[in-house]
Amino acid sequence: MGAAQNTMEDRLSVPNTPRNGSSAFLPPKKFMTEVTVLMTVFNGMPYLAEAVDSILCQTLCDFEFVIVDDGSTDGTSDYLDSIADPRVRIIRQDNGGTAAAANLGLENIDTHFVARMDADDISLPTRLSKQLSFMKQNPDVGILGTQVVPVGSAGHGKSLALPCTHQELFSDMMSCKHGLAHSSVMIDANRLKSIGGYWSLRLIDDWDMMLRMGEISRLANLDEVLVHYRVHAGSLNGTDMLRMQRSIAYAAELARRRQADMSAISYEAFVESLDNAPLFHRLAERARSFALAQYRIAVADQCGGRKIAGAVRLGFAALLSPRRTVDRIGRMMRFSKRRETAAQPQKAALTENSEVDPNAVVSQAVSTTPKRRAETETGSLS
Repeated sequence: MGAAQNTMEDRLSVPNTPRNGSSAFLPPKKFMTEVTVLMTVFNGMPYLAEAVDSILCQTLCDFEFVIVDDGSTDGTSDYLDSIADPRVRIIRQDNGGTAAAANLGLENIDTHFVARMDADDISLPTRLSKQLSFMKQNPDVGILGTQVVPVGSAGHGKSLALPCTHQELFSDMMSCKHGLAHSSVMIDANRLKSIGGYWSLRLIDDWDMMLRMGEISRLANLDEVLVHYRVHAGSLNGTDMLRMQRSIAYAAELARRRQADMSAISYEAFVESLDNAPLFHRLAERARSFALAQYRIAVADQCGGRKIAGAVRLGFAALLSPRRTVDRIGRMMRFSKRRETAAQPQKAALTENSEVDPNAVVSQAVSTTPKRRAETETGSLS
């Protein structure tokens, strides 16, 4: 980890200089911006255009948009060449993985904040403006995410009901529970560069980065849905999920070792320790990974219109991993309670204002309900 960090710092000392094997189209800057949106993409069609458009249509207009093409072989390159917006900069490299692509993009960013974006997700129009406002008002926050909902061909699912405070977020992520949705985060770029960016391993790179950022700054989530993340049925099987979960567990183990002033452990040694664990622990690990894979597929089924199949998978996942199910229910209950608490001042104001025309109140509620549903997406599938 130390060697990778030094290499990253060396590269960052030469701004706007791509690494060997990459090429960059970097037109002269026309904006004095505070935010750069960073997207990495490998074979992003057919969802890439919708993801890009969701950024270009933000209510905050003053930003840069760096897109790193990680050696795509589909129509991604042609689509990127067709973008005429001057805020967009395209960088190309041979396929090296998402971490390498993200670090290359980070080298070419000199704004105060960087907002991450996945190539198949959708950012709601006010995402950047709301995150930038919060980050400027809370300089001790190093990473700010948002609530997110899954989206598929048949509509949207429910919010993931992520925690919002640093203590909850860091604790959950150390326990390998979902806390920050990486595609929704805005990051203090200077702090991110100071820790060396993303690790260079071809593993789940965002978890390690977010934990290291949580060690030098506060983590937070806006309690509002501002990103829709794409779910694909069949995109993740039990073996893939096991590898993903081990990557996350490895990131948490490295964090525990840093906190205890212990030396780092290699990923190979970490995996070997898991493979040599007692049989019961190995079976439990695989059951949890299989259950999580089934849960992900179930969400994709529901968002794809296959509600019965999704419900069956959800039930199966709950049986395989009852503890995760209890945690999920607890999160949903806390999320609902936060919603009720946030709505109380508005209800009280309406009650105290005796001169308000009841018909006007009803009319206003009817006119704003669709917009509110579009922003929160906490109900059933649309």
